[in-house]
Amino acid sequence: MPENVLTVTDLHKIYAGGVHAVRGVSFEVNEGESVAIIGPSGGGKSTVLRCINRLIEPTEGVVRLRGERINTPGADVNDVRSRIGMAFQSFELFA
Repeated sequence: MPENVLTVTDLHKIYAGGVHAVRGVSFEVNEGESVAIIGPSGGGKSTVLRCINRLIEPTEGVVRLRGERINTPGADVNDVRSRIGMAFQSFELFA
């Protein structure tokens, strides 16, 4: 049976002014799976990824990486980011 790698449970992100960008997102990713998060522009896809990678903090919800909760104040952000890769939709390289 494949090992669970990532679990997102009831994720919410509310920005200043009450803008609810993500509302109750939950999913699991098992070892060897490829997952696509799809939806319309402004639908919260990038916000979900930023919450998983700890670039922003969710308002509510739990993110677990291999069973370990990674969105707590005591979690080492640099360790989390070293174990999760993310490709931005718009990027520039500088030499």
